[in-house]
Amino acid sequence: MFKLSIKTCLFSGVLFMTVPVHATPNEPLAIINGEVLTQQDYDDYVKARTTQTQRRATPEILLEELVQRELLKQDALKKKLEQHPDFIRKLTDMRNSLLVAMAIHDDLEKHALDEAALKKEYDKQIAHVQVPKEYQIRHILVETAEQAKAIIAELEQGKAFGELAKEKSIDKPSANKAGELGWITKQQIDPNVGEMVEKLEKGKFSEPVKSEYGWHVILVDDIRNVALPGFESVKERIRSTLQSQQMQTYVEGLKKQAEIKMFKPKP
Repeated sequence: MFKLSIKTCLFSGVLFMTVPVHATPNEPLAIINGEVLTQQDYDDYVKARTTQTQRRATPEILLEELVQRELLKQDALKKKLEQHPDFIRKLTDMRNSLLVAMAIHDDLEKHALDEAALKKEYDKQIAHVQVPKEYQIRHILVETAEQAKAIIAELEQGKAFGELAKEKSIDKPSANKAGELGWITKQQIDPNVGEMVEKLEKGKFSEPVKSEYGWHVILVDDIRNVALPGFESVKERIRSTLQSQQMQTYVEGLKKQAEIKMFKPKP
């Protein structure tokens, strides 16, 4: 831990200052070779660091990191590394990237999407959705078509589906539950079985249907519409989609106003 006396805080050309409980932005926290690091410098560093890593650190460690960065920066300036071509090129790239981000941010702020706009888009999308169905089904799985036909004959004679599933299905997990597979959509199961399920009415059982696992006899216990996601659960996804469209419109508008010549890049 850092102590508050000047003697114990002085090393490597660094003078640490006591961190006030209610520090002002310009309050000095450290003086390194005559350069002052302020509370604002510290706050900015902490904010940037938080977005880059989840690793936590004490204020003393954070200040030490900030001091080390300042020492490295001063040494780089001493060596005139800011004049190095790589530095200049990377600085230009960073500047350009920041300008692009600022242009996007500025346009999005000028055309901010309110709750009403998001809800309108949600209602528009929901209106065009073909609501899929879910089926609560049971099945009996056997190895051959002949075995499946024999089961259907027993069902037609009044034998309970659940009892036959327990006795004859080779799918033991579902057999132990009278053949129950729970609620499923057509897309979640074998295509042949899915097509058969879609044709069945509630309470009806199927003809033998083949899948990669064997032969099935299917019973549909219930049918319902799949619940669509609520507005709140998809609001931010809608915002992101609309903002992407806004950006596309923004860039297309800039292209129309610009004089552009493009040449084929060399491989």
